[in-house]
Amino acid sequence: MPSETLSTRLSRSVSADFFRPLARPSAPVYVDCADRLIDEAGEAGRLSQRETIEIIKEVIARHPLSLLAEDEGAALRDARQRAGQFFNRLIGAGWLEDQTLGLHERWAVITPGLRPLMRMLRDLAEDRVAELKTFADTLRGLCQTLEERGVLDPQIQAPDQLRSTITDLTQRLERAIEQLHAVEKIVTSFEQRQRQTATAADTLNLLYEEFGQGQHMVCYDALRRGGLLNRIENARSAVSECHDDPLMRERLATGLREHYGYEDGDAYDHAVAALTRLERDLGGLKRRAEAIDLRMAAFNRLSQQRYRYQTELRGRRPEIIKAYCDALNAAHSGGRFSEFSGQPADFAPRCVETRFFYGTESLYKPRRTKSPVDLRFSETGASKQSEDEVLAAWKERQRLALTPQRAGRLVAKLLPAKGRTTSTEDITLETTDDLLDLLAAVAYEHAPALAGKRVRWSVDGLRRRNGLEPHILEHDEIAGHRMERFAITREA
Repeated sequence: MPSETLSTRLSRSVSADFFRPLARPSAPVYVDCADRLIDEAGEAGRLSQRETIEIIKEVIARHPLSLLAEDEGAALRDARQRAGQFFNRLIGAGWLEDQTLGLHERWAVITPGLRPLMRMLRDLAEDRVAELKTFADTLRGLCQTLEERGVLDPQIQAPDQLRSTITDLTQRLERAIEQLHAVEKIVTSFEQRQRQTATAADTLNLLYEEFGQGQHMVCYDALRRGGLLNRIENARSAVSECHDDPLMRERLATGLREHYGYEDGDAYDHAVAALTRLERDLGGLKRRAEAIDLRMAAFNRLSQQRYRYQTELRGRRPEIIKAYCDALNAAHSGGRFSEFSGQPADFAPRCVETRFFYGTESLYKPRRTKSPVDLRFSETGASKQSEDEVLAAWKERQRLALTPQRAGRLVAKLLPAKGRTTSTEDITLETTDDLLDLLAAVAYEHAPALAGKRVRWSVDGLRRRNGLEPHILEHDEIAGHRMERFAITREA
């Protein structure tokens, strides 16, 4: 027999009106009321009717522009009566339950279905950067569990222990996959914001400052560190062997039957499905991470095209010419072209930033030679790059970018304690990446929180005091390059 559909099982848990408040024009009021009531109710899960009405009244006051229906108190002037109408609608939708314990004691109880609904809405509204360090830790713990000797051996483990282990592994893997989907959501939001940037500075700031922060930069690298990809592949192979083991299926089916009370056939089907899902999710982690990396490469390519459009193709010249023409229109509004014969040969520009290298005649007289204009985003004659090439170029550009994160890491490494000072005379660097870290430390003065601590520093060079006498400035050799001596002091 076919299994029951989700809608059939859902109809047994909640009423048909349970989701109706979310489809109303006043849905924000319902959502904020439920969120506030759950927080105020706490673990007890209930509030007095008086407290509930006051909370609903406060939430409605914060939404003065919400469109209320007649059954929501739109025609009522008294705020408390309007809150009472909303209270009735929450009870009718099954979000709250009215509980009467006496003649003067009434309580509003949070229904069991409201908390999962609000948890889903909170996850949907989540826009913070997912911590891939936690994501890697989750997968590392999962691999460690699967690498334990005999953890999935049906001849050693009891049926209920096998069921418990498979359930725990599946839940932890679901959490890791949710974090990957959260990263993809964040990258998509950055793409939408990048398409709406007004200036080239905003485009670069979004690319290198905001997008460059956090652990969501390169998901595939987080999986690669410490051989985590190989461990995941080995774990998937171990689960695949268990999936093909008849004894493992029987023992797991026995554990499911004893725990959930399934029939023999249903228990066996659930056991096969659980092993198949665990193996499939382990195998799909790498593909999911690579897909997110390709989205990041696409975001980088979009940022490049956006920056080139704002600087090379658009620039400030159209705005300057428009301002100049507007000034002419304002100065000669209502006049005639015949009256311009008595005006000077050249009009005085109204925009002080306007420069005419060929005279004002260049605005209305065509020149003999015209420079070609290339409006294509790609280079002329260049072949279309593959996604791997774009991703590799993007990673290389990110490696060479001077970001506050790399500066903060170098300062924390050179100066572990607050108040300490070092200079280029004492610093020993060898690689080009180390030199870029030092240049980033000169370019910035603080970095976001590293391991829970915010790093601040200051840079002081001899040129500030002896700038007019460059011959007395001392120089140091850093990573094969000669630079003027300066000092770095950690302030926090």
